[in-house]
Amino acid sequence: MIAEEGHAQQLVLVIEDDQGIRDLLTDALQGEGYAVTAMESALGAAMLVRRLHPRVILLDLGLPYRSGGSLLNDLKADPATAKIPVLVVSALSESLSPERRAMAAAVIPKPFRPDTLLSAVRRACALVN
Repeated sequence: MIAEEGHAQQLVLVIEDDQGIRDLLTDALQGEGYAVTAMESALGAAMLVRRLHPRVILLDLGLPYRSGGSLLNDLKADPATAKIPVLVVSALSESLSPERRAMAAAVIPKPFRPDTLLSAVRRACALVN
């Protein structure tokens, strides 16, 4: 699902391969009034981020074809996307290197509580001018 670009200030990009978790995240975010675009892999994600410029990105690490950690590196190295807060939401959060952990606005281990996640999204949105 791709949100209209007119809602870009409140757009959250969810990159999660598990359909159930992707739906849970989408429903919770939309319930709070956020526009949501969801992807099931990191392939093409950097290009989409540059095009949509979401307010926040929720990123799983264990993605097919390309790791979320690799995408995180690319997003933070690109001046066009470096300031977008990325919340790592992953069962693999313990394996996150200190360097990548420092790149993330927050690291939320799975399983997570929806209220904890929504609170982190609100804090991340406040970071963006």
